[in-house]
Amino acid sequence: LKSQRRLLQDISHELRSPLARLGVAVELARRGADLDSSLNRIEREGNRLNTLVGELIQVTRGEGDPQGLSTEPLRLDELVGTIVDDSRIEAEKKHVILNASLSEVTMDGNPELLRRAIENLVRNAIRYSPEETEVDVSLSKVGSVYRVSVRDHGAGVPEESLPSIFDPFYRVEKDRGRTSGGVGLGLAIAKRAVELHRGTMRAQNVRPGLRVEIDLAAPVAVAEAPVL
Repeated sequence: LKSQRRLLQDISHELRSPLARLGVAVELARRGADLDSSLNRIEREGNRLNTLVGELIQVTRGEGDPQGLSTEPLRLDELVGTIVDDSRIEAEKKHVILNASLSEVTMDGNPELLRRAIENLVRNAIRYSPEETEVDVSLSKVGSVYRVSVRDHGAGVPEESLPSIFDPFYRVEKDRGRTSGGVGLGLAIAKRAVELHRGTMRAQNVRPGLRVEIDLAAPVAVAEAPVL
């Protein structure tokens, strides 16, 4: 019963973003403003909704079992770039500037799970950023990992809360009230998706703001055998 309740909460939380974007696209279509673009957006978000429930079930059932994760080769920089582009409407509405610095990265992964994990970080950063500030998104190779970093310039998180922000249902009181629409699942969902990719996630205050980083293992280069 606890597992079913958790899954239901996860699904309801994750449905909000694509449904909100669908609403915006429908309104634009009704106004006749760039109808083709609006219809394409509606189709894209509809497809995401169709895969969302199945992927969330996969995360829940496959938690702690990365061997069962369905992966494919993907360009992580293109995936992050699409997330940034899709988030610009929300950023502009809040008068927040989105900056992206992305190195080319090709890896094996589940694109939908990685998209939702990174999208959670970007949208959180926008949500908690003061007006006229910036959100910095970067992707680079650091040692043996690919690192996705999302940094806002807001108030940050109390130091005593940092170890708990990835726990399901945890909410930082001063940041998330009942009117925020959150139930403290976004970062928990993101962390589970990252861990299924054998990755790690962490957050730290950078004054001003909060930086959240995702580390994903980079493929190990195989040295060529010497010619005898």
